[in-house]
Amino acid sequence: MQREKNILTNQTILFFIHLIKIILFATINLFLYMKLSAILTALLFSLCTFAQEKIIVTQNIQYNEHKACVLDVAQPVSDSKELRPAIVIVHGGGWGAGDKRDAVYTNLLVDYAMKGYVTFSVNYRLISSFPTPQSNNASELQNCIEDVESSVAWIKTHAKEYGVDANRIGSFGHSAGGHLSLMLGVKGLVTCAVGGAPPTEIGNPHSPWNDHSEWWPIGYIKKDTAPMLILQGSEDPVVRPNLTEDFVKKMHKVGNKVEFIKARGQHGFAYDQGLEFTRPAMDAFYARHLKKDEPKLSWEQMKVVDGGGSGQYKAVALKEKSLSDFVVYRPLDIKGAVRREGKLPILLFANGGCMDTSIGYENMLTEIASHGYVVVAIGEMQVYQFDRKENSTPSSLLMKAMNWIIGESTREGSDYCGMVDIDKIAAAGHSCGGAQVLCNAKEPRLKTYLILNAGMGKMEMAGASAKNLKELHAPIIYMSGGEGDVAYKNAEIDYNSIQNVPAVWADNAKAGHGGTYNQQFGGSFGRMAVDWLDLQLKGNTGNAANFISTNNTYKEWTIKSNGKGLCRELRIK
Repeated sequence: MQREKNILTNQTILFFIHLIKIILFATINLFLYMKLSAILTALLFSLCTFAQEKIIVTQNIQYNEHKACVLDVAQPVSDSKELRPAIVIVHGGGWGAGDKRDAVYTNLLVDYAMKGYVTFSVNYRLISSFPTPQSNNASELQNCIEDVESSVAWIKTHAKEYGVDANRIGSFGHSAGGHLSLMLGVKGLVTCAVGGAPPTEIGNPHSPWNDHSEWWPIGYIKKDTAPMLILQGSEDPVVRPNLTEDFVKKMHKVGNKVEFIKARGQHGFAYDQGLEFTRPAMDAFYARHLKKDEPKLSWEQMKVVDGGGSGQYKAVALKEKSLSDFVVYRPLDIKGAVRREGKLPILLFANGGCMDTSIGYENMLTEIASHGYVVVAIGEMQVYQFDRKENSTPSSLLMKAMNWIIGESTREGSDYCGMVDIDKIAAAGHSCGGAQVLCNAKEPRLKTYLILNAGMGKMEMAGASAKNLKELHAPIIYMSGGEGDVAYKNAEIDYNSIQNVPAVWADNAKAGHGGTYNQQFGGSFGRMAVDWLDLQLKGNTGNAANFISTNNTYKEWTIKSNGKGLCRELRIK
């Protein structure tokens, strides 16, 4: 048994940084440099996040009788005798290649040890080639599965030796490693499992592997498997996203906890791409299921839409622990956005049908957030449309959202403490959601309103009527979808009756009642919403010219202004 130990301290890290500089200036052969610097790169990556003063790395521990079956372990050094959670890292490579020494996996080994986990990176027997109907090596995949399972058994057997709580072990793998990680999860061998671009089934009816459902996560669609987090690029050419989505839907149907983050990206999503999304999601997932008492986590679930939007701040949708029946759309790096923007304005959003889901508007709401806003939308997080029962909501939920974000703005330890501007709050709603906004029109903290494919006219809805128009005290914009929009006439009646505040009516004749919310970045409705919010909440007066009839920006729209406020018609003398 060969064991190689290294103790990594702050002083050691500084020495390594100096060593790297020497290596670079000496122009050593690139291949040799990559070999030498793999673990050093990992250390550099973790400098900004580590909490440990010291870790011990032990390499090449044999965990079963097969020569290939060795693992590395990174242990946080501490005087505490308290057992720690563990993470098992499984490399990818199509089951026939790859190694735990890959810089990505070495990075993870060290990084998560620095965060207080005992981490293990595993090698396993590799297949000789992909099986064909004529070959007889199909059973080699079973060797991969059995080896990774035996590594977890070995860790549990030696748990106390390495300071591990055997009841708190998670796993991670990418590609083939993702498959092996999820297999640990569906068999209940780990507490939780993460898979990046994981093959959940072979997806080839002619492959000998297709005859063995027990080798694939799809063969374990049953209740009470370990919680899972699956990460995948929507343009993955290796592992088909539709097969992954099919697995997730089937797991949800039987009541399993499977989080799925899909964003624009290739097969390397969660490996060396998309890390701005995937690493925070992994950190939160492991802390939630392995540490459980992690005080820094404010959110339970993340979703990435449209690659985070087209704005300068990558945005995500979050299910917050203290507001689980809403979705918060916000810049992922909210502190970075505030450094550039100052405190972020707030948008409250009510959905069409007055329903408890914003999934039909997530493209637009993500886009708004990516331009430096925090959006609080009614309705619990959904991975897919109709993946749960949807219900109608009262108009009072907009005020619940407002009170929550105002409270979070001053609550010590909150992600939003000092991050949001409670003096710059807007409310928007689509269809019946627009009526919910008007129902709350008199709320003095609202600085502008966006009424989307909605209007009261002579009707009553969601506790609102034309009487609420007299309670308006801030600029308002109506956005409609032409005469084919069932709300067109009501929007026209409302606009013509509003005299006490600046009002704009923007109509896109081809959009219909559904607007463009489902288009990438919310389409032209999304662009106009951002422009309006920037004008009203950020003081971007250059946008005022976009909201008059002679504007050159929204040529497919018919725009009217009542001449009040900044959106005045240009007059040529």
